Amino acid sequence: MKKIVFLLVLVISFSALAQEFRSPRDKRNINDLTIYEIKRKIALNLETLEREYLTKLSYRDYIRSKDILIESYNLLMAIPDEDDYQYNEPVSMSDQEFSALVSSVKNESFESDMLSIVQISAKYNFFTVNQVIRLIDLFPFSSGKLEVVKMVYPNVIDRYNSHQIVNAFTYSADKEKVRQIIASFPER
Repeated sequence: MKKIVFLLVLVISFSALAQEFRSPRDKRNINDLTIYEIKRKIALNLETLEREYLTKLSYRDYIRSKDILIESYNLLMAIPDEDDYQYNEPVSMSDQEFSALVSSVKNESFESDMLSIVQISAKYNFFTVNQVIRLIDLFPFSSGKLEVVKMVYPNVIDRYNSHQIVNAFTYSADKEKVRQIIASFPER
C-alpha cells in the first residue's frame, strides 16, 4: 500500500510539474531553467499535491503519504543551488602545519617511519614544490627521496614548478626517475 501511495504521489507530482512546464505563462524550455527555478517548481507541486490530494486520503494513508512528502521536501532541499557549486582551488599546507610535519618526520629514527609520516600527510594535504623539496632534503638516501616524490607529487598544486624538484636531485639517474614520476601524472 505504501508503494502505491508513493507512486501515486510521484505520478501526480510529475504530472503537475509537466503541466506547469506546459503552462502558457512560462514558455521557457525546461533545459533553460536554473536549478533554483526547478526546485521552486517542484516545491510548489508538492504543496499542491499535499493541499489538493493528500487531504482526500484515509487517515492511515494520509500519515504514510505525509511521511513520504516530508522526505521528498528534505531531499529537494538537499539539492544545492547553482551558487553552491563553487570549485575551490586546493590550498597547500600552511607554514605552521608544514613545520609540524617536518618536526614529526625529523623525530623519527628510521627512514621507513619517516616515509610513513609523509605518506599519511600526503593523503590529506596539498603541497607546493618548495615544500616537496624541503621534505626531500630530510631524507639521507635517494631511495627515500624518490619515495617522497611518488607519495607527494599527486598533491602538488604548483606543478608548473616541477623542474625545481628535478633539480633538487644530484645524480642523473635520480633526476631521470623523478622526470618519469612527474610524467606519469596527468597535467592539471
